[in-house]
Amino acid sequence: MRRLRLGILWLVVAGLLLGVNPAHGALTVKSQAEASGEYITLSALAELPPDLSQKCGSAPIWSAPPPGEVYTLTQEFLKYRLEQMGLMHLFEGTSWPAAIQVRQSGVPLKGEEVVTAFRRYIQEHSPYPPNNLNIEVFPLKEMVVIPDPQVTLSFVAPRSDKFLGDVTLEMAILHQGQPLKRLRVSGVVRLKRQVVCATRPLRAQTMIGPEDVQVVSREVTGLNVDDFYISSDQVVGRILARSAGPQEIITTRHLSSQPIIKRGDNVNVVLDQGGLEIATKGVAQEQGHPGKTIRLINPKSKKEFQGLVVDAKTVKVQL
Repeated sequence: MRRLRLGILWLVVAGLLLGVNPAHGALTVKSQAEASGEYITLSALAELPPDLSQKCGSAPIWSAPPPGEVYTLTQEFLKYRLEQMGLMHLFEGTSWPAAIQVRQSGVPLKGEEVVTAFRRYIQEHSPYPPNNLNIEVFPLKEMVVIPDPQVTLSFVAPRSDKFLGDVTLEMAILHQGQPLKRLRVSGVVRLKRQVVCATRPLRAQTMIGPEDVQVVSREVTGLNVDDFYISSDQVVGRILARSAGPQEIITTRHLSSQPIIKRGDNVNVVLDQGGLEIATKGVAQEQGHPGKTIRLINPKSKKEFQGLVVDAKTVKVQL
């Protein structure tokens, strides 16, 4: 992969190198050199005049050694590479060492810095509190060498703002404000929330009671925000369309879409006036679902009124 990138870089700089004027004195080629970063550049191997350094000093000759290792570039190898790149004419009259020893002067990018930057970006851009997120960052696939530790890690805003499940972000490495490299950083982001769960086995076609559910912290990474419930009041009194096991999260798939009150059902009506509750009776004039308002009629006065469905037997009227 590094050789492929090296080949691409040669093609990019080739156009610039064709117009280089060789009218300089003999260049000095070093016998000991240092590379900073991923590549051994021309300016690392030879002392170049300012104009040549600007035009072709960054031309990549070969991949740089990892930190702590030394590469030996022989005279024959270097001349071959320079011929390939159209640079050999710059070295007319140059005295060549038998080989050049090249060391890496850069340092490896610390994995913990990448992890910290990735987590910080997710926490700052996620709609959920940081304490609700569990972020696992995968190690980089290859070592990244930087000139010195003073770099800035900046993430490119992704097209999608979905930061749950498998997440891959593009990270830019900046040195003194200038981009050095871009790479992809991947991880898994898990979300925990307080959700309604079953306290015991619940059978299908039964109504959920207050003792059947509780609100606990559970992972909901694979669920949409509309799939689960955060308050017991949202499910108590509802009919189960499917069974639920102990500690299982109650989702919309568990609850029946059938009305819990049918037209003509006799229901208990709770009249609430400033906290004072009065119980009476009523007859449903239409089907009712939990949390929905339905029309009812007083069986004695025959007057019609509206109430909020609480469960299969109860409707509440706020006075």
